[in-house]
Amino acid sequence: MANNISDFLNGRDTISTKDAKVYLTIENQIIPMIECNKFTAKIEKNKEDVQVLGSHWKRKKTTSIEGTGTLGGYVITSNWLKYALPYAQGGKDLYFDVTLTIEDKTSKAGKQTVHLSEVNLDDIPIADFEADDGVMEWESDFTFEDFDLVSAFTGFDN
Repeated sequence: MANNISDFLNGRDTISTKDAKVYLTIENQIIPMIECNKFTAKIEKNKEDVQVLGSHWKRKKTTSIEGTGTLGGYVITSNWLKYALPYAQGGKDLYFDVTLTIEDKTSKAGKQTVHLSEVNLDDIPIADFEADDGVMEWESDFTFEDFDLVSAFTGFDN
């Protein structure tokens, strides 16, 4: 039970998503994703059912994991189409790395950096036009095959 105000989360210690930075590494070139307006990544667990005699509970066993996510942004270059061309013309597919950094200097949480490896987009945006007052944007789901927590938040470690 909380006894004083320090036992509660201070609102300023939550982390603003506006302070995130995303960098791609494609063919040894580091590219800041200045046009990025959405990035999500997660690990999904595959679980198999395990049923045993003597229990009505269906139990679960994790047998593998899969990295998935979504990357989106404003259309300001033709780079994604250029990256898609080799594969579309019978060549190699594009795999790249992503480095994510988030540091809200107002929060006591600190800074976190995550590195995703072997990222591969599920689709390549070509065009998406609407007759409204919007700006051109794109979004694609992706998979990744490895990750590393380069630096963790340290502000609230026990």
